[in-house]
Amino acid sequence: MILIIGGRYQGKLEYAKSRFGLSDEDIFTCDEAVDAINFDRRCVAYIDRWVLGRVRAGEDPAAILAASLDRMADAIVICTDISCGVVPADAEMRAWRDACGRVNAMLADRAGEVWRLFCGLPQRIK
Repeated sequence: MILIIGGRYQGKLEYAKSRFGLSDEDIFTCDEAVDAINFDRRCVAYIDRWVLGRVRAGEDPAAILAASLDRMADAIVICTDISCGVVPADAEMRAWRDACGRVNAMLADRAGEVWRLFCGLPQRIK
């Protein structure tokens, strides 16, 4: 697995497309309404949005993904890093932030490569 993290609008998806030769058909884009991730695509983009949907549904996203780690072995996973900045006052948003942190830690541990993008510049951190 290759994990790409970074803040919003830092160029994560553009970097993945360029570096790994991805087409739009290779990318599964998550959103809050997605119950299940399509691991048949080479790239899973914006897993943080899926995490928010699972938090709102009262589920544990890390536990759900842990059961799918084998299916993610060859995937490129993109997640917006929402851990920086002010801790949200809203309990649901704090739960989302915590869940994203747990998911990113689990994915980074399992990934062969972890890239962080900042201002469009990639930095390999694993």
